[in-house]
Amino acid sequence: MYKKNSRVKKIVLGVLIVVSLMLSSVIINRNFDLPDFFIKDGILFVDRFISHPFQSFSDDQYEQLRVENENLKQELDKIKYYETENEELTSEISKLKEMLHINKLLSDKEFINASVLSRGIDYWNESLMIDKGSDDGVSNNMAVVSGGFLIGVTDNVSHYNSNVLLLSNSKFPVNISVKIKLENREVVGILNNYNNGLFEIVGIVDNVEIPSGSKVVTTGLGNIFPSGLLVGYVDSVTTDNFDLSKIVNVKSDIDFNNISYVTIVKRGNE
Repeated sequence: MYKKNSRVKKIVLGVLIVVSLMLSSVIINRNFDLPDFFIKDGILFVDRFISHPFQSFSDDQYEQLRVENENLKQELDKIKYYETENEELTSEISKLKEMLHINKLLSDKEFINASVLSRGIDYWNESLMIDKGSDDGVSNNMAVVSGGFLIGVTDNVSHYNSNVLLLSNSKFPVNISVKIKLENREVVGILNNYNNGLFEIVGIVDNVEIPSGSKVVTTGLGNIFPSGLLVGYVDSVTTDNFDLSKIVNVKSDIDFNNISYVTIVKRGNE
């Protein structure tokens, strides 16, 4: 008990000494009045209290935060640049179409999003039903994509739903004009078969090397598919039985066994 009282007395004595020194400073330096002194010291104390946690950051951590912040600013600048560039290109295309009296381009398209309603076990690889129909602007023979890849075409469209014929259907009724994008040119062929997870492109007589991984997209020729829809990537290349033309095997990244959402691609001015 005696030790505790002695400790308290020492603390009180220390506080009295500090207060005395502060008052002496005020009396000696008459440029400061007492309220102003306590206000300024109070602000200084609060400022040090708030800034203390941030002083625990090391120089390396600060530099890392600075670099990350700078990278984020650069990414934002890029996004703004691409947005501006896209607006400018869209405006230029519109002006050129007016000058040349062109009503539509092969790449003109609109998009209608839809969900898969049902898919029969007996015709799992042939077709599926979606929840958009003619009341939503859907009509027969419109391209359908999922996950960025072409998967089929609309068929038997009613007011509120539509059937989609899948490219994985061995009896797919449409031959699709596609092009293989190479480094310096494009090679055109016909997509007409799906077997063992691979599409086949036939009709290529060009004597050109087609490397694996080359992108395959629609040409826009015909009345169904707009240009630029991604079909897949070159998997391998063989020749026909007469060694006269190439057969290009194409693999799509879409899993035809697992499709829940699709996008109907409507050609411009349809």
